[in-house]
Amino acid sequence: MEALSNPREQNSEIESAVRNLLSCIRRHSSPQAHENPNSSPTVAPQPGTSASFGVGQTVSRPNTVQQEMQRAFPALYHGSRKRMKKMAPEPAKLTSVKFLEFQFCLLSKNSQKTPKDETVLLQAGLGRRTVNIPDNADHTEITKVLLQEYPKLQNLRGGWLPQKASGKFMIPNAFTYFLSFYQHCYCFSHVYLKGDSGQMKTTSLAQDSHGYTAKILKTSSNNGKNVIYIVPLQEEIDITPLPYNAPEFHNMPKNICMTCGISVPFQLLPCPLEDCQSNNVIESESDKEKENEEAHGLSHKSDVICLDACPICGEEFSAEVMPYHASTCAESFPEIFPSIMDGNSVDETASLPSQTSTRLQSTTFQLDPDHLTPGPSVSAESAPSMCDDWKRIELPERPAIQYRQCTLRQKEDEPPLKVRIDIREDMEDQEGRMIHFYKVPKIDWTRPLQCQLEGDVATGDGVQRHFFSMVMHKLQNGFLFNVGNGNGTALFEGQADHLIPSTSLVLLQSDLFVMTGRIIGNSFLHGGPSLASVSPAIVHVLLGGSPQTATITIEDVADIDIRETIQMLAVGDSKNDFTEDQKAPINQLAMSWDLPVLTTTKRTWLLHNLLQHAVLTRTWRQVKQLRQGLKETMVWQLLEARPDVASVIFTRQSMADWSTQVLLNNIIWPMEDEEGDNEPPFTTQCRISGYLRKFVETADQCKLKQLVKFWVGWELPMKEMQVKVVQAESPTSSTCFCILRLPAHYTTYDHFKKHLEICIATSDVGFGLV
Repeated sequence: MEALSNPREQNSEIESAVRNLLSCIRRHSSPQAHENPNSSPTVAPQPGTSASFGVGQTVSRPNTVQQEMQRAFPALYHGSRKRMKKMAPEPAKLTSVKFLEFQFCLLSKNSQKTPKDETVLLQAGLGRRTVNIPDNADHTEITKVLLQEYPKLQNLRGGWLPQKASGKFMIPNAFTYFLSFYQHCYCFSHVYLKGDSGQMKTTSLAQDSHGYTAKILKTSSNNGKNVIYIVPLQEEIDITPLPYNAPEFHNMPKNICMTCGISVPFQLLPCPLEDCQSNNVIESESDKEKENEEAHGLSHKSDVICLDACPICGEEFSAEVMPYHASTCAESFPEIFPSIMDGNSVDETASLPSQTSTRLQSTTFQLDPDHLTPGPSVSAESAPSMCDDWKRIELPERPAIQYRQCTLRQKEDEPPLKVRIDIREDMEDQEGRMIHFYKVPKIDWTRPLQCQLEGDVATGDGVQRHFFSMVMHKLQNGFLFNVGNGNGTALFEGQADHLIPSTSLVLLQSDLFVMTGRIIGNSFLHGGPSLASVSPAIVHVLLGGSPQTATITIEDVADIDIRETIQMLAVGDSKNDFTEDQKAPINQLAMSWDLPVLTTTKRTWLLHNLLQHAVLTRTWRQVKQLRQGLKETMVWQLLEARPDVASVIFTRQSMADWSTQVLLNNIIWPMEDEEGDNEPPFTTQCRISGYLRKFVETADQCKLKQLVKFWVGWELPMKEMQVKVVQAESPTSSTCFCILRLPAHYTTYDHFKKHLEICIATSDVGFGLV
C-alpha cells in the first residue's frame, strides 16, 4: 500500500506547489494586493484535510488544472484558434479540357480491308483527316465532331462503324499450303506476308453500353498513332470528285494551279496538274494538225456549214462527213447476235456514230466542233439504266457486248487516245511503239481509240482492227525483241489451252504483265480478238479463286524438264519404291522449292504441291499484274460481277478456231441484179465466187485467219462480209466496209489460189488503199 500511495502523495504535493505558485502570482498582480498589503494570504487547503470557515463567508471552488493551464499557456489550447489570424481561402481549381488528336479515314463502302488508293477518296471529300476530340468526350460528342469534318456522313443511312487495322496483311492464296507446311515443320505460330495489294484486314473497335468514348478511341488507336477507319454499314457513299470549293475542302490549305489558275487544295494539287498537262498536249496536237492541214490547203474556210440529217440515226452532219458517217451508221445499232461457238459471228465492233465522226473529224477534215453535233442515238442520261441490264442476262456473250457498249458510250465525248505505228520501220521498232503506248500510267483506257498507220494512207475502223490484231498476235505468240530468252520474248509459255505467264524476272520487273492486262482489256472493250489458250488454273486464280480448288494438270507445266520430273510421280507405281536414281531429280526439285524430299507416305502430297508450285506459285506475281491491268481498263468490274464472262475474254483454242461454216454464213455473195456497166458478167462473178468458196472450204485454220484478217482487219469474222468481182490485177479489200474485191481475169482455181495466198500474206505490211 505504501508503494501505491507514494505516487499519489507526490502528485498531490506537486499540485499544491503549483496552486501556491499561481496564488502568489495572482496576489502580486491583482490591485487589492497593492491596496491592502497586511491582509493575510489565503492558503489553499491541503488535499485530504478539511478547513473550517466562518459563517457568512463565500468560498469559491478552486480552478482546475485545465483552466489554469489555458490561462497560463493560451497559445497551446483551442481557445487560441479563435484569436489566431484567419488564413486566406484556397482558390478554386479550374478543370482544364485536354484534346486528343486522332486520324480518321472515311471509306466509301463496307469493306474488311484498308483502302488501296486514298486519292480517290480524298477527291470525293472522304479519306484521311486529323481530328481533335476532348479526352472526356462521349459517343454523342464524337459523332458531332465527325459530322462536321465529313459532311457526307450527315446524309448517310444505315449507320457507320469505326474499325482499325489488325496488322495482318492479306495472305496470297498461292502461299496457303506453304504456311501450313512451315507451321507444321518449324512450329511457327504466326506468319504474316504482304498480300495481294498491300492492304491490311480491319476489325471493329470494342465499345461499351454507351457507345464509343474518347478513352476507347485512344486505347484502340495506340494514343492516336494508328488510323481509325469509318466504314458505312448498309449504304455506299458516292466517290465522284467534288469541286475544289466544296465544304469538305474549306479547312485544307490551297494553292493556285499555274496552268488553269484555279485554287486547288494542296493535297489534291498533283491531280489537276496531270489533267492540265494532258489537256495541253491534246490542244497542242490539235493545233499542229490544224497548221498542217492549213499548209496543205485542207482547212475548212467557210464560216457557215450546211448540216444534213442522217436518215438512220437522225443526227446532223456536214456534207463532207456524211459519206463516212453513212458507211458506219448501221453499226451504231448493234444487235445481240449468237456467239461464234453457236455457228454465227458476233459483231464485236459496236461502233458508235459519234466515235466514228469524231475520229474522222480529228484526222481528216478538222472541222469546227461548234458546227458539228455528233452523238449517240441513246442519251448519256439513259445509259446507267441500260448498263445495269448486263448483270441479269444469262448467256455470257450478251452481257459482254452490252457492258462494252455502255462503257464506251460513257466516254465517247472525251478526247481520244492516239497511237501511231510506222509500217516503214522494222517489226522490233513497231513493237517498241506498242509497248510504249500501253505502258503509259494513269490513262483512262475506256476513252475512244484513234489508230494511225504512218507510211500508209488507210484510215477508218479497219486500221483499228489491224492494230488490235497485230497487238494480240504479239501477245499470243511473243515479241521479237530479245531480253536474254533466245531469239524472241514470249509473255506466255506452254502448249495450247495450257498457257501460263512467263516466270522471267526481267519481264516481271518491267511491268510487262500490267501492260498485258491493259492490252487484253482494251482489245475487249473495242471488240478485238481475245487471248486464247490460257490455262484454266491461271484464270481460276485470276478471278480470285483458291489455288487449292484449282484444277491443275501435268500439261499446265510449261518447262519440259520440270514436267518430266513431276511426270515420274504421276505415272509411277505407288506400291513400289523409287530407286535412288529416280529419287535424285525429284528430291533436288523439291528442295529447290523448299519442299520436303520424297517419302512413301507423302508421294501424293508432294505431287500435288509440285504441280501447284510449278503452275501457280511461280506465277502469282504475274497474275497480280494481270489483274491490275484489267482493273485499269474497267474490265475487272465485269469479271467480278459476272465470272462466267471470263470464257469470252480468255477463250479456249477450240472456241477461237471457228469453223468454215461460220465464215460462209457471214459472206454476202454477188447477186444477179447488182450487175452494173463496169462490172463483169454475172457468169464471171459466179465463177470467181466459186473459186473463193472452194478456197474457204479446203483451206486450213491458219489460211482462213489470214483471209479474214486481210478482209476485215482482224481474225474475227464480221457480219455482212461482202464479195465483189471487179476488173483489177490482184485482190484488194476495204476493211472499214468489210468488202473483198476479187479480179475477174482468173480462169483456173490454181491461178486464183496462188494469187490469193500471196495477197492475204501481206496484211501485216499495210493496206495501200484508203
